[in-house]
Amino acid sequence: MHLEIMCARTLHMNTGMKKHIIYPLLALLAIPFLLTSCKDDDEETELSDDCYISSLSLGVLKRIVYTKSSQGEDSTYVVTFSGSSYEMSIDQRNLTIENPDSLPIHTRVSAALLNVGFEGVLAWRVAGTEDSWTTFSRSDSLDFTKPLELCVWAAGGSSSQTYTLKVNVHQQKGDSTIWNNIGEAAALNGISERKAIVWNDQLVVLGKNSGNTLTYIQHPTATSGEWVSVATTGTDNAEPSTIQKMGENRLYMSTSDGCILTSTNAVDWSDAGYPTMAGLTLAGASDDNLYALCNEKLYRSNGGEWTEEKLDDDNKYLPTGNLNSVYYTMTNGDKRLILVGRCNETDPATAIVWAKTWSSDEEQTTTWMYYTPNEADKYRCPMLENLCVVYYDNGLQALGGKSYDGRYAAMDSIFHSRDHGIAWRTYVNKDMNVDSQLKADAKSAQYITATVDDQQFLWVVLDDKVWRGRINRLGFARKDR
Repeated sequence: MHLEIMCARTLHMNTGMKKHIIYPLLALLAIPFLLTSCKDDDEETELSDDCYISSLSLGVLKRIVYTKSSQGEDSTYVVTFSGSSYEMSIDQRNLTIENPDSLPIHTRVSAALLNVGFEGVLAWRVAGTEDSWTTFSRSDSLDFTKPLELCVWAAGGSSSQTYTLKVNVHQQKGDSTIWNNIGEAAALNGISERKAIVWNDQLVVLGKNSGNTLTYIQHPTATSGEWVSVATTGTDNAEPSTIQKMGENRLYMSTSDGCILTSTNAVDWSDAGYPTMAGLTLAGASDDNLYALCNEKLYRSNGGEWTEEKLDDDNKYLPTGNLNSVYYTMTNGDKRLILVGRCNETDPATAIVWAKTWSSDEEQTTTWMYYTPNEADKYRCPMLENLCVVYYDNGLQALGGKSYDGRYAAMDSIFHSRDHGIAWRTYVNKDMNVDSQLKADAKSAQYITATVDDQQFLWVVLDDKVWRGRINRLGFARKDR
């Protein structure tokens, strides 16, 4: 039974009593009158003991949008949107209500209407206060800048429940990036042929020191922490730029004499047992197979003999240097492996891209596709010095030093491909804007390497300087429904 006590806007309670057994005196006085006024004198009425909120949503909301005029001056305008587009999750066990997806930044919630489905008598007050309860009316605008308490009393007066309502609003602009300068790492000085990965929740940089020995350098994936440098074992002739992950707990790397090494801790390495091939360079990995380039051919192996892969174009277009590989699962469940790098047979200003996509058990029979460069295509992946390609923001991301044709300076732009490597565009509205000091550090950097951690932070290591950045929306907390 829905009852709104219109004869009194404010219901005053005995503050000395426990809240969960308090009910409005005026409501109880009014209930018999309301019921008997429409019933026969001899007819008995049974009042409901139900008291709960079944649904809740916000009404029309206003949001301030900050922009610049055509003259470059700061300006604002207001847009409206339906609050019902942001679901309010009701936890009946803990008696809490909030929106799992926060409202956009700069949304005005100081005055908004509330739509509530409930059983019983409903009143509200600011949470954590001893304010008087105010009878709920759908025509009143409420202030949601602070949590509210919504109390529902049963019509029969035997029970009540008090919910805490919190409206979440983003405090950061979603489409922008916050960069942190982690500082300088002396342990990185003099380290060449480096490769950055995230392993066991640590940022790990593997590279060769002045004695041509592979070195393991570790730092916590946080804005502070100690750098640890450890000499690796079993890494004679190792080529750190070829390091690949297979599964959750194993790394692989090729050597200059065609062997494959493996490790579970990135420090201690041993022969993985794959057949040796002179000139072999590890190029990529899936869940079950390693991929390698050798003598202008692409091979695959799951531990046994190397099998030549099928290509849809001439093998002279396979990458010959600055090689990057990215393996991921697409939204439809298919697997995809991308190779991006430099090719001596193509335009030196453009990176070449090869891709292999498969579903179920088709990995062994699927043909590699070469994304043939098109002169009319304005969005080809530029060939950058120290080219780094990672999977980020539901797509491929390319960054690095200056471009081979001089068109782009080091870290001048970050290029993103949402169509699996076909078109590469800079971010719209500067979502992934690059910090000016990061650009300055990159300008003089000899070595640049990058990786992504589980918290969607992009790590960029430039000589002895380390930066961490993330598009704000990728870090927004999302409540469980």
